[in-house]
Amino acid sequence: MRDFKSKALILMAIMVLTIMSACSGGGNEKSSGSSKEGDKIELTFWNIWTEPSPQNEASLKQVEKFMEEHPNIVIKQQNIPHDQFKVKVKTQAAGQQLPDLIQVFPGAELTPLVDGKLIQPINDILGHWDGLINEGMLGDYKVGEEQYALPANVTPTSLVYYNKEMLADVGYDEFPKTYEEFKKLITKLQDKGTIPIALGNKAQWVLQSSYISTIGDRMTGSDFLSGVLNGEKKFTDPQFIKAVDVIKELSDMEAFNEDFNSIDNIQHRDLFVLGDAAMMIDGAWSLGPTLEALENDENLGIAPFPAIDGGDGNPEAVSAVTGTGIALNSKLEGEKLEAAQEFLKSFYDEEYYTELMKADILVAANIEAPEGVSEGLKEVAEIVSKQTSPVYDATVPVDVTDVINAGLQEVSIGTMTPEELAEKLQEAVDKQK
Repeated sequence: MRDFKSKALILMAIMVLTIMSACSGGGNEKSSGSSKEGDKIELTFWNIWTEPSPQNEASLKQVEKFMEEHPNIVIKQQNIPHDQFKVKVKTQAAGQQLPDLIQVFPGAELTPLVDGKLIQPINDILGHWDGLINEGMLGDYKVGEEQYALPANVTPTSLVYYNKEMLADVGYDEFPKTYEEFKKLITKLQDKGTIPIALGNKAQWVLQSSYISTIGDRMTGSDFLSGVLNGEKKFTDPQFIKAVDVIKELSDMEAFNEDFNSIDNIQHRDLFVLGDAAMMIDGAWSLGPTLEALENDENLGIAPFPAIDGGDGNPEAVSAVTGTGIALNSKLEGEKLEAAQEFLKSFYDEEYYTELMKADILVAANIEAPEGVSEGLKEVAEIVSKQTSPVYDATVPVDVTDVINAGLQEVSIGTMTPEELAEKLQEAVDKQK
């Protein structure tokens, strides 16, 4: 019995020592795991890089490269289609539920995020890009004296892409220089049974960004929108109404595919690429995908919208804006803020800008053009070099943009007159004040 008790006491002592040892070891492991070196810093990031375009692929590659070079930082992405993205941001911003990193758009879409104190300035790291990004390119993402994002690309929003062979078939060896000649071209294409202009305005922004932003500038001049916002001019001014009349006229003469308000801009690009339409009016974001999809890219022509008689603006100006900005959530601080700032420094580097140029995208950086840049990109660069004009949705408040987007769609189907749209727009501006 005594031997049994002795053995039991020895066994119990061994168990106690084992448990103490295990507790001690576990505590050390936990301490090591919570150290700064061992922790993973996670940053959430919303962007619109869903379409398999060269620009999106270059952007996603930058994110992957960053995580490979910074194994302790995880970028958790949500890639959201463009139109859904804008709705989601507006909804989530109201509840202050934005991610750590968020793709942002200039001007009127950036300002509410700044006013709501939802994003924070990046002035303290701006010196990192001295010599790579010109100060003149920073303005679109600046509010007051504060910089909130960086530009990657310069994006003209209104280019006429045309099929050279189709135009030659109806007697045009070069693109029309005037609007009157442009309308004659449309009629000749219709006589051939060809859709003159592919348009996908389902999401409503195309007629605003790619059409009225340039057509409006042709008629009103580039100081019009700032004049409207400061009360010196009005949307009811005759020159703006004439600009809206151009869109009504193109719709009335059936220049577009019948389902233009039921398809999106990706589908209208397909119509053009497949040869069902002779032209499309779209932004530079479609250059890379179009060149990639065309069997013969030498058949692609690119031109500005033609000059309109009686306009006050430069007939060669094209609406343009800088893009691919990424902003930091205002709540970020400490090591998460440092990680987010490091991400921006890594993302906007010379390698990224070079890859964008290879993908036929104009960039906002001082770099040499790499070998093999397409003729299409050179044409776009030449067009943009003349003069750029403001893009409406990057200049006027979001509520006013919503009115013009919906209103231009109504004008195109005949349920609203240009004059009625002008009145509604002016009411929206007055309400803002």
